[in-house]
Formats: sequence, structure tokens, C-alpha cells
Amino acid sequence: MEIEKEINQIKKELDNHDKRISELENPPPKKGKEKIPLSEPLSEDFIMDIVNKIKNCKESDKIESRVLNKSKEEGRILLPYYISYKYFSNRCLTTVDIEKITGELGVKIKESNVANKIKESLVKYLDSASRRKKGKPTFYKLNRKGIKHFEEILYGKKGEIEKK
Repeated sequence: MEIEKEINQIKKELDNHDKRISELENPPPKKGKEKIPLSEPLSEDFIMDIVNKIKNCKESDKIESRVLNKSKEEGRILLPYYISYKYFSNRCLTTVDIEKITGELGVKIKESNVANKIKESLVKYLDSASRRKKGKPTFYKLNRKGIKHFEEILYGKKGEIEKK
């Protein structure tokens, strides 16, 4: 009888020991400021989905005339971020993704030029999960100010935005 009690006692201690080990091996996530989740590099399929959405969305005529046919890089760079925001749950994109998308649209902007333009003037319209580091891709997504700014490019100043 006493031996069975001791065996049960030992089993309980071993169970508790196993639970403590698993808690140490897999700690619960820390609470605190939530970061924008990093995306994995986008597949060619997703890039083509963005390109096809740009060509076939209800704003495609305005995109063609007010963004793609203009020489300003600003609208061309913000366009994929806007489409990602509007149709793809605001998924993060890198400068390499922007180069591929603009290349598919026939208005290719090199990755280095995209990065420089973002650094110089577009960073205020984009949110990033991490700081820019040389050699590592930085994932960006459009913020509220960027959405408003791109809609001004696309629809004109306040008067035409209300008509959409």
C-alpha cells in the first residue's frame, strides 16, 4: 500500500517536471508593443496577382492615365502598395517586389531607385516593421497618410475624391 502511494507520488512529480520542462522550452509570447509581422518573400504568383488586379480593377483607367502614363516615380512606387492595401489585406512589399511589379506593368523602376525614393520622400507614407539595413530586405506597407496621398494622385485633390 505504502509503495503504491510512493509510486503515485513519484509519477505526479515526474508529470510536473515534464510540464515545467515544456514551459521552459516553449515560453509564452511576450506582451508589449505589437510589431507589424514580417512577410516572407512574395511568390511570383502573388506579384502577378497584383499586376493583374492593377490592370483589371475598377480604377484601372485612372491608374493608366494618372499614374502609369506620368513620368513621376512617386505614384508608380505607391501604386502596388495601394493595390495591396485595397485588395490584398495590406500585405507588406519590398523594394524588389516593387521593381518586379513595375517591370510587369512596362514602367520598370530599378530596386535601388525605389529604395532611394522611399528613403528620400516616401517614407512618411509607408510603415515598416524594422529599420533599413544594408543587404536585408525591408518590408513596407501603406499607412493612412499614404492612402490619402495616393488617392489624391489617383482622383485629384479633394473635389474628385468625394465623387468616387
